[in-house]
Amino acid sequence: MVEAVPSGDVTTEGRIPDGAFPLSAAQQGMWFAQQLDPDVPVTIAQCVELVGALDVPLLSESMITAGRELGSAFLRLVEVDGVPYQLVDPTLEASVRFVDLQHEPDPRAAATEWMRQEYTAPLDVCRDRLTTSALLCIGPDRHYWYSRVHHVALDGMGSVTLVDRTAELYTAAVEGRTAGPSKAAELTDVARVDDDYRTSSRYRADREYWSERVSTIGEPHSLVDRTAPARARSRTTGGQIPDALADHLEAATDRHDSSTAFEVIAAFAAYLSRMTGREEVAVSLPVTARTTALLRRSGGMVSNVVPLRLHVRPDMTNTDLVSAVRLEVTAALRHQRYPHIDIRRDAATDHQGFYGPLINVMLFHNEITLGCIVGRLELLSTGPITDLAVNVYHGVAGTSLNLDLEANPDLYSEDTLAAHHARFSRFLGAFLTSDTDGPRRIGDLEILDDDERRSLVPATGRAGFAPVTLPDLLAGAVRSNPDGDALVAPGHGTSADALSYRALDEMSNRLARLLIDLQVGPEVSVAVALPRSVESVSSVWAVAKSGAAFVPVDPSYPADRIAFMLEDCGAPIGITTAALRDGLPEGTHWIVLDDDEFRATAAAYPADAVTDADRTRALSVDHPAYVIYTSGSTGRPKGVAVTHRGVVNLAADERDRLGVS
Repeated sequence: MVEAVPSGDVTTEGRIPDGAFPLSAAQQGMWFAQQLDPDVPVTIAQCVELVGALDVPLLSESMITAGRELGSAFLRLVEVDGVPYQLVDPTLEASVRFVDLQHEPDPRAAATEWMRQEYTAPLDVCRDRLTTSALLCIGPDRHYWYSRVHHVALDGMGSVTLVDRTAELYTAAVEGRTAGPSKAAELTDVARVDDDYRTSSRYRADREYWSERVSTIGEPHSLVDRTAPARARSRTTGGQIPDALADHLEAATDRHDSSTAFEVIAAFAAYLSRMTGREEVAVSLPVTARTTALLRRSGGMVSNVVPLRLHVRPDMTNTDLVSAVRLEVTAALRHQRYPHIDIRRDAATDHQGFYGPLINVMLFHNEITLGCIVGRLELLSTGPITDLAVNVYHGVAGTSLNLDLEANPDLYSEDTLAAHHARFSRFLGAFLTSDTDGPRRIGDLEILDDDERRSLVPATGRAGFAPVTLPDLLAGAVRSNPDGDALVAPGHGTSADALSYRALDEMSNRLARLLIDLQVGPEVSVAVALPRSVESVSSVWAVAKSGAAFVPVDPSYPADRIAFMLEDCGAPIGITTAALRDGLPEGTHWIVLDDDEFRATAAAYPADAVTDADRTRALSVDHPAYVIYTSGSTGRPKGVAVTHRGVVNLAADERDRLGVS
């Protein structure tokens, strides 16, 4: 199924063939991806179903002519001393395969399988043809026009340009006229544009932008907790979205003055956030990177994939998130030429894939006219899938929209992928309509269906309490039982030291006021590096009263783990004791509780209740209450910020479970 190049050396020593020129950065990315896994072809494939009297020889001739004009169809690679070069070789065989399947029991199914076998077959980029075209006959006056290209030779937009030019040449011929001249530039000119970019100030500005944007993303974001090598054959589920959902999408774009892409990206970012518990998520956006007229009308491999880093807070509305997506995408497009392979290199990341699921909104014009025959371009494959892709594209009718999830079959079973598609489709509808009857918070949108909820929550508990902040929770305990024991700590021998709610309240109020004077408040983290003690509890309450989020730090942790946690959460202030201070990192201002000077300073503060009037800003139930670190799947600690919103119900459950009055 793969046509061989003419005989000749594909690997040479020392001598670069005449006419050969280096690969662009985008092409090098595809080259290296192919070398890492030779059995998984990095190809894209598409087809057009044609119904009508087709002039097969004329269409074949038009394909060959368009391929010569763009150059990519006659591109081959040669390796010199381990370095790949490209060469437009006019001596390559100019032919289009014709495959007659009309006598198969199910010609359409046979054609589908033929194409799948062809674009998933392993490919040697130095020995095999990088592009191939075929006409598959499935019945009288019924054909599939199939094309497959390796991504090192041509990208998605270039492939569409090649198909459009072929259709233009064919139509002109059947109408008895001469087609206009080709507007495509030589591939050497396309390469020169890339060379100029990489030595420009724009390249340096783009590098600086992406270095900042990916600095906090870390490992790839995913709906699964494991990774697997890319597969040539992906698993796909989806299809045409219901008319009602399409109407909601159109209405939302009108209300928000946005686009289908912005709405889908925002909705999936919210879905990813809700499913993973992350407030900062990353998704990946394929871009053309064809920022000049010359690039837009030419062939070659230019496209790129850029990461989008999005903050999805539970209190945001869909309008808030769509606006954030618009800003993020607009900025990303200004820097879209900086290659993904360079972004990963600069970040010194270990992973080889993208930073998050791909969101591929492909709403280009897909109607193909060949004389009197009208067909629609159908994408068969955009390349191997490492994790997950969300694909939105026009359906066969041209007016409908399809929504597919395409996944690595080693990571997503059929049932899992189908469940995600159904769940995201429901969530998309809820997201799009969440501002039609007054704004609703993203955190309040339903994500489970009734069956999922019954499965995950088999028993119904009591009604939840209204959300309150941690300081309000303690204030309630002080009001109801001021002289009752709040803490009982082991003393000497058989005795025990007790601290009343009133005393705990006053002690923590003084420390809270000191913290506020140090500019500690909501959206700030404070490390508490203390063993379990009266002081540790008092410190936690003091941090909560200041409005900050407390970060528990076990002093027995390894020094590098503590250092990572403090840097990751950005805690400017920490609380500890003199015995522990020397083992804690610099860079954080440490309050030493048993220091005489501190004790005198803290004692001078009023013990009155701390209110929003005292804090650096008003405290809400949606501010972080604490940040807890787990070991993480890679062994590197992962921090999770927990807001005040659910604390009252957690406290009530723990009180009942432990029998605390």
